Amino acid sequence: MNKGRFLIVIFTAVLFQNCGNNAAKGKPSSNISLPIEEYSCLPCGRSCDDLVSDRPGVCNECKMELVKKSSIVFKNILPKDLYGFMLQTGPENIVLLDVRTTEEFNGTAPDKFGRLKNAINIPVQQLEGRINELDAYKQKEIIVYCSHSHRSPAASYLLSQKGFTKVTNLQHGMHMWQQEVIDKKINDSLFIIQ
Repeated sequence: MNKGRFLIVIFTAVLFQNCGNNAAKGKPSSNISLPIEEYSCLPCGRSCDDLVSDRPGVCNECKMELVKKSSIVFKNILPKDLYGFMLQTGPENIVLLDVRTTEEFNGTAPDKFGRLKNAINIPVQQLEGRINELDAYKQKEIIVYCSHSHRSPAASYLLSQKGFTKVTNLQHGMHMWQQEVIDKKINDSLFIIQ
């Protein structure tokens, strides 16, 4: 056997030996690292939604359960972008879901922020028990909103966990609508003053 072939045989034997030893010890045979699961608080609409942990538990700020970040799949949209999104998607393909209390929705609560035309009202506290009322809309885009975007992210998360795949949270909520949406045509089309 010539010297070149001999070195190749020795090198190959050493390589296989090292791979076999690492596999026997339960170690990966390469330097490939596995992805680490990230956790975030159950969406609550506060700044802690952006914090990430490497393990499950409870959020130190809002005390909500930490869930796998990969399970938070709903989208977000700003009030100023909603009208264009509705035109692009087609109003017939969109359902507006107001998750505030009935009093807030009807304008009988002390704080009056208005509401969106043709919205369905299911308070977030009742959503899980009444979710079957939305089954007919599973193939439609559901825009979820509340007053300050604290309840709507939680509702959006719940919907996405219950099989609704086209869920969008309206960021900032209705309390910012009149500051962010100043176009008269848009307001006449979507907004109801209370």
